[in-house]
Amino acid sequence: MNRETQVIEANIKLHSRLSDDYNSCEPHFRKENIKKVRSKIESLINFTSEKKLLDLGCGTGFMIDICRDLFDEIHGVDVTQKMLDKVKIDSASKIILHNQDTGKFDLHRSSFDLVTGYSFLHHLFDVKPTIETAFKALKTGGVFYADLDPNFYFWDQIDQLQRDGSYHSIVKREIEMVTYKDEDILNKFGVPCETFNDAEYGKNRLGGFKEEVITEILEKVGFSDINFFYHWFVGQGHLINNEDFDGDIRFKHASVMEEYLLNALPLSKSLFKYVGFTARK
Repeated sequence: MNRETQVIEANIKLHSRLSDDYNSCEPHFRKENIKKVRSKIESLINFTSEKKLLDLGCGTGFMIDICRDLFDEIHGVDVTQKMLDKVKIDSASKIILHNQDTGKFDLHRSSFDLVTGYSFLHHLFDVKPTIETAFKALKTGGVFYADLDPNFYFWDQIDQLQRDGSYHSIVKREIEMVTYKDEDILNKFGVPCETFNDAEYGKNRLGGFKEEVITEILEKVGFSDINFFYHWFVGQGHLINNEDFDGDIRFKHASVMEEYLLNALPLSKSLFKYVGFTARK
């Protein structure tokens, strides 16, 4: 079995085990994040149309649920059938699911207005074949939107810290969530650390994504008008969940800090946990 196949098999094993709990254990299913992603999709529709969506690595249907009332037809692709079994297909829009490898998926060329890949690309051994799938699937002028993938510069800084170091609780939590997440998954779900780390290959084996590297791949495939964005700064969860303040105040504090750090890019690049991008065909 070659390395790429091992990564695919690891993803199937991990996500088959997580399928029953995935929607409750992954933070991107929180209401505030769903609202943020929905707003992003609505803004992208203004530049394309609202006819057909292709969601790569659709999992249990995170993007499908957000978009089901925005598109006439949605196709979801995932290698893990147990994840696809959780997708709700009763909808006003036509929802079609495909149990396939996104790097080899080749259906309805040049027919989609929007292709998405949310919290997905870091599960791949090589992102280029899936980016090529997105390009081939899009109509001319269509947009590829990917998000919530690990920022290399954040992961690199965390990896240099000691687990027993004298840090603030904010930093200690990030160390546990980034460097020792495999132990947490082993304890909660019984999935071996080796399997988990292979399944999150782009994150735990390669250390995350660099804007300049992904941009080069996108350009070579044929995409243009590429826009990268950074989000979820270190300590943002602490601000949002700080019960010393009312909910609206918490989000205002987080918003002010986020704007400040975004304005400080590229100096603040390593303080953001995740990256995303849009690219046009």
